[in-house]
Amino acid sequence: MYTDLILVYLHALILVPYTIQQDGASFMPVFDTSTINLTVIQGRTAYLNCTVDYRGDYKVAWLNPENKVLTNLEKRIIDDTRIALPRNSLNDWTLYIREIQHYDEGVYSCSINTDPVQTKKVYLKVLVPARIIDHGTSHDIQEEEGKTVQLICNATGIPTPTVQWFRHIPKTSYEKATKEGKAVVEPGEVLLIHNISRYCGGTYECIAFNRVDKADSHQIEVEVIFRPEIELPNRRFSQYLYKETILQCIVRANPIQFLEWQRNGIRIESSTKYRVDLYDDHFEINTKILDLNIHSIQKEDYGNYTCVASNNLGKDRETMILYEAVELTKPPLTTTKLIPTTKQTKDYPSYEVYENKKRPEKQKNGQPTRGNYRPRSSGLKVFSPAEHILFCFILIRFCAL
Repeated sequence: MYTDLILVYLHALILVPYTIQQDGASFMPVFDTSTINLTVIQGRTAYLNCTVDYRGDYKVAWLNPENKVLTNLEKRIIDDTRIALPRNSLNDWTLYIREIQHYDEGVYSCSINTDPVQTKKVYLKVLVPARIIDHGTSHDIQEEEGKTVQLICNATGIPTPTVQWFRHIPKTSYEKATKEGKAVVEPGEVLLIHNISRYCGGTYECIAFNRVDKADSHQIEVEVIFRPEIELPNRRFSQYLYKETILQCIVRANPIQFLEWQRNGIRIESSTKYRVDLYDDHFEINTKILDLNIHSIQKEDYGNYTCVASNNLGKDRETMILYEAVELTKPPLTTTKLIPTTKQTKDYPSYEVYENKKRPEKQKNGQPTRGNYRPRSSGLKVFSPAEHILFCFILIRFCAL
């Protein structure tokens, strides 16, 4: 029992050292001087812990990284209202810094004016979430096909953020997309697109992240302009008189500033005779279809029709021919008639084939007359009765073997 009391007493001597002064006994403050490493995300509140037991008449003060005094006891002695010392208990001297910023980073000191002065250091590190700043970042651009396009995403943050580029796939494109409907392209703050084509246009998005907080993103609309290109599904088209027909012209261009059908160099307008329809191609971007509907075709409607398209970059035209459809007549059919001959026996007649319904007349000697009628053999051999009997006898002997 006495051993346990001695151990407790020695433990108290270690934890609570004291000195004897002339006016009596007084305890020295108990102060943990171990260093603290504190990491806080910018914009949040930093809590710099400091605990002092048995402070007595000693004073506690906080100093910033520039060694400027922030607080003296409970009082804040600087104008920065973000700093507070609420003291939730007698031994609590935790310093609060609200809306922490990157410039607040550094070594803070919690000190007691003992002799020598005791100090507890807190190393404050401020992490800055990834942000894309407007200055130096690209915005929506328009560029001609075949040029080089440079997209810049100016990102900042601590630690340095990683920038990843994505391209949103247009709904009318057949390109392969990821599950999110985006195609991944090269990483980095600068994206270069060499020899850009009309199929490279669309929405590009850069995403900056450094695993501190939520990622930041920025979208850039890239529009690729190019001169018109006309395609005619049919360059020659036939139709009957008094029928209706539709001539079709497919135009690929960006932008499409001028588009029309012409006849003999004159623009064709919608009327009772013609109807001109323009609509988008739902399977290909930057593509228009111009239809010319011609009602009740007359003789004078046959001829050349020209589709014309132009913009600031160039012009294109293609011509198709509308001609009259002619119904083809069928050639006369050749008939064949079998006429029995009387050269053979009555029981086994033979046949001759003639290329006309009428059998040619014979001369007096029984031979056919010369001319266009020439008999031809049917290809059948006629046997006499004796030959039939001999054939059957041979067949029976063969089967008996």
